[in-house]
Amino acid sequence: MIMKRAFIYSLICILSIQLLNAQDVTIWKNTTIPCRWAKIYHYSPDPGKDNHTAVIICPGGSYHHLGMKHEGHDVAKMLSAEGFTAIVLRYRVGFMGHRHPAMIQDIQRTIQLVKERASEYSYSADRVGLIGFSAGGHLVGTAATYFKENYLKPLGIQVKESLKPLFTVMVYPVVTMEGPYVHEKSRKNLIGRKKSEELIQKMSLEKNIHSEMENILIIQAIDDPVVDYHNALLMAEAVKKANISSKLLLYETGGHGFGAHPNPKDQIHTWFNDMIEWLKSEKIIN
Repeated sequence: MIMKRAFIYSLICILSIQLLNAQDVTIWKNTTIPCRWAKIYHYSPDPGKDNHTAVIICPGGSYHHLGMKHEGHDVAKMLSAEGFTAIVLRYRVGFMGHRHPAMIQDIQRTIQLVKERASEYSYSADRVGLIGFSAGGHLVGTAATYFKENYLKPLGIQVKESLKPLFTVMVYPVVTMEGPYVHEKSRKNLIGRKKSEELIQKMSLEKNIHSEMENILIIQAIDDPVVDYHNALLMAEAVKKANISSKLLLYETGGHGFGAHPNPKDQIHTWFNDMIEWLKSEKIIN
């Protein structure tokens, strides 16, 4: 049953990718991991605006599936138009039977590849940031939190570059794995039905923030009906307590899951421009 669903989902993704103008790379090729699913899609920046910075994009989907178009490829097009090298990550998800640590392995592998191949492109290895939506927001937050914990080492993969991102943007993110604000679907797909208390604590990001993290932007709407906005508040409070350079952009209206296409009537419709302004104010980009 899982294989049948995986085939259908893969077919949908393949048909949609055929309409894109992006280079794709299978991230586990030439490794011991037998996974052809996990891929990155590379978008080059608008030549006249190149800011020599790369951004890895993680779509959401409750760690079950992925909103590849509106939270991935469409966001990549917006970022490349602003001068970023944009990389969309199609990471492993629960729909195909995967659980932690597959997801963090996928994003760390992507950070590794993007940094090690910087000389082939117009950015430098120390200028690689992350943006994620919903469960993808949790994934980029996990990568930012555990950059010193090499999940690739048990796989026999040597990492030359630091896995630390230059900045991390978490959009309507899942943060905690504990009640009352936990997004239960994301927790089930990340951790499994048999909840490991140790893993719940470790994946509750607000409990594991440390001072070596930097440049965290959190974007959320109070009226989000899917991921309780208190997730964003927990993250914002934790990073502030650790004296990390950060900002919370909290909007009254916006809902959830809009990605590159927020409702113009919602307050959060300015999120993308607000993010660009924050990156400029922190002197991450010019």
